[in-house]
Amino acid sequence: MENARIGGWQFFLLVFNFTIGTAFFLRPGGMIAAAQQDAWLVPLWAGAAVVLIACLWLILAEGNPGLSIVQICIKAAGTKIGGFIALLYIWFFIQTSSWVTRNLGDFMKSTLMPNTPISVFHFMFLIVVCYASVKGVESIARANEFLTPAVVFLLVAICLFAVAEWKWERFEPMFQLHVWETMRETRALIGFPFLEVVSLMMLAPYVKSGIKTALLLGIGLAALLLSGIIFVTIGVLGVTRASHFTYPLFIIAQELRIAEFIERVETTIVIVWLVWIFIKLCITYHCAVTGICQLFRLSDRTWIAIPLMLLVSGFAITFSDNVVENIEWDKRYIFQYASIYGVVFPVLLIILTRVRRGRNKDGREAA
Repeated sequence: MENARIGGWQFFLLVFNFTIGTAFFLRPGGMIAAAQQDAWLVPLWAGAAVVLIACLWLILAEGNPGLSIVQICIKAAGTKIGGFIALLYIWFFIQTSSWVTRNLGDFMKSTLMPNTPISVFHFMFLIVVCYASVKGVESIARANEFLTPAVVFLLVAICLFAVAEWKWERFEPMFQLHVWETMRETRALIGFPFLEVVSLMMLAPYVKSGIKTALLLGIGLAALLLSGIIFVTIGVLGVTRASHFTYPLFIIAQELRIAEFIERVETTIVIVWLVWIFIKLCITYHCAVTGICQLFRLSDRTWIAIPLMLLVSGFAITFSDNVVENIEWDKRYIFQYASIYGVVFPVLLIILTRVRRGRNKDGREAA
């Protein structure tokens, strides 16, 4: 395993940025279309649900100290079955990396550079991400710690300047949502981005201390920020306009005027999103590389990280034909799919860990 250590604060920032990553740009429009004026409440209940689910991940980590989730699979379920589950987790990391890469390409091609081949955007990012993965988790954590204050400040500043277009009438009538129907329509938010945070259990062995607080606070703060972004989007654009845009926050920045002479602020929000995409992609890519090395007992990450670029880029291109098809798949299947890795497998591994521990205890007593 990589010889690296990161602090609880660094892990908190990794959890926060991984969770908010692509969601703050992709989720508001769909949430507003489903829940109307009360869409800002959806991230709060989704985040609360996943904070409870994250307790399962912590129980699993406590039962297997010093091990990543891939190593826990092998230890708890054995070489064959555990190795198969570990392989599925590696596939999940690779697929998540492909989704993030495709989201980047779709946005750049549809809004900024429509004549540029989408694969160009993919490789521009993947080359840097591959290098970051080879350098290790400490380098990723330090870069994340350095970039976080800047991107959060820019995002908050844009939201504050956008308040000039605010109208409270756009929230009327409030608290009219049908709870169970809205939860069914918006459960995809639990799958993406919240259940994807299980990927960070690959980094748990590197955290010096405070992993519980860092994980739960990171998820909770990301949920609050996402709720705030949706709240601002409704107040500025209104339900009808916001629900018809794929990237409503980009539209807010595009229409923003500061002091009557500062325009084209959308480039700033693009920088914020590219930084968060970079951080999330670094984490998922590093998890995939580390998982492969741990499963097959390889010591050199370089020769895994380089060819993995081609695999991730290939999946990103073939995953869907366009952004609309991507959104439709996400709406229908992401909750069920992510629940397998975020809920079903962790519960199974907790049971197997306790069964194995009970057998070992009985064996020692018999001896």
